[in-house]
Amino acid sequence: MPETARFILNHTSEPPRVLHREDCPTIPHQVRGDARIEQSGGVEIQEIYEDGLALVGPGGDTHRSYYRASYVSVDELATIGRYRRCRTCVPDVPEGPPLARVGLKKAETLSASDLGRVTVDGEIERIEHTRVGTVVTLTTSERLHLQKGDAVAFPRKLRE
Repeated sequence: MPETARFILNHTSEPPRVLHREDCPTIPHQVRGDARIEQSGGVEIQEIYEDGLALVGPGGDTHRSYYRASYVSVDELATIGRYRRCRTCVPDVPEGPPLARVGLKKAETLSASDLGRVTVDGEIERIEHTRVGTVVTLTTSERLHLQKGDAVAFPRKLRE
């Protein structure tokens, strides 16, 4: 039985996600599972010597994580949603599905008339406006915590 081709799907900060071949030169760290150290706590003084110099090390909020490749097969591509092919390795697969047409509405302008409307995330069940932002509860019990300026996306119907 022939082995199915596998690809690596990167979750990027800006959609759409990027699909790579396993041998792509831009992601060897993911394939190897290299470690990366993430530090948010600065450094701490671990020891002070007689001459006044100090030994410093990573702060308490330092942790080690690993780059992990998220593998997908050709058969799974139809179910993963929007993606684009890497421009370096150009995997031999079609581009992901076309970008859905959506209408955006700022969170702070949501009102009672939006209750029951279906967003790209689900149907709106409750809207709560507070000083720090807006919380939208969907019928699936998922809660979207939105800040001022964030938008909710509503699917648009395509004209024929």
